[in-house]
Amino acid sequence: MSGGDGVFGYRHGIATAQLILFFVALCLAVFFKIGHRNGWFCIGVFSIFRVVGAGCMLGTITNDASSVWAGVFVCESLGMVLIVFLLIEFMDRANNVVKTVHPRWFFYPQVITWADIGLAVGGFASASKTDSLAPTKYTQASFGLFTGLYLIVLYTFWQFWRAMSTFPREEKLVLRCVGVGLPLLAIRTAYSLIYQITGDRTWNAVKGNPTPYLVMTFLPELAIIYTCIWGIFQVAPPPRKAKDKRNVRERLRGYAMIGSDQGSREREHQPDPTRPQASV
Repeated sequence: MSGGDGVFGYRHGIATAQLILFFVALCLAVFFKIGHRNGWFCIGVFSIFRVVGAGCMLGTITNDASSVWAGVFVCESLGMVLIVFLLIEFMDRANNVVKTVHPRWFFYPQVITWADIGLAVGGFASASKTDSLAPTKYTQASFGLFTGLYLIVLYTFWQFWRAMSTFPREEKLVLRCVGVGLPLLAIRTAYSLIYQITGDRTWNAVKGNPTPYLVMTFLPELAIIYTCIWGIFQVAPPPRKAKDKRNVRERLRGYAMIGSDQGSREREHQPDPTRPQASV
């Protein structure tokens, strides 16, 4: 273990705020899971990444090992995909109420995401073997894929925005949450792309200038997550899923009643072995 400088700096203060606020978001995600609401998985896992990343950043105060910095690096990189899927989940909810786009527009991001995860794993392996967090072919390809993913989501949302008047109140509300989140996500994406293109350490999310990180990463991410949390509190759980579960219970109850009635009828028609049978 290599010791850090033991100084609590500006970037560590941001990490402390991340640790507290995203831990609260994680607790709310657990609450949403219990209530069978939208968004619990993406909010929960994203919050875990940010809590772990913030913990690693605070750990660098006393431990300057490259593996600790690599942990911060990977957590910062992976979380953005979950924000995208949170916005996609909101649009998917609206699409289940009013058919607006073909389901393939929700399938394309999944394919891109799996490729992005593979590149992130390669980026972690590369970063953990060196003290340099400069852009690599893995991180550049990853953010290139993410930019393509963002454009797909932006185009999908445009289709929903054109049909906004056809949606009920609750679906309009979740779509407006998407409308708030996409510009903020563009700011977050621009922050990462600047560094991947220029290599200027100022824009590095791990060891760069804390002020651009605060304005273009922490605050936009926090605003997106808590805007979505507010939206989830304003709408009911997805009616389709609740209906499916109710229908399953009703079908099982019906099957049990049918089985019981059928068994009763069969017992009525069976001869009583203790009663003498009439001869022909």
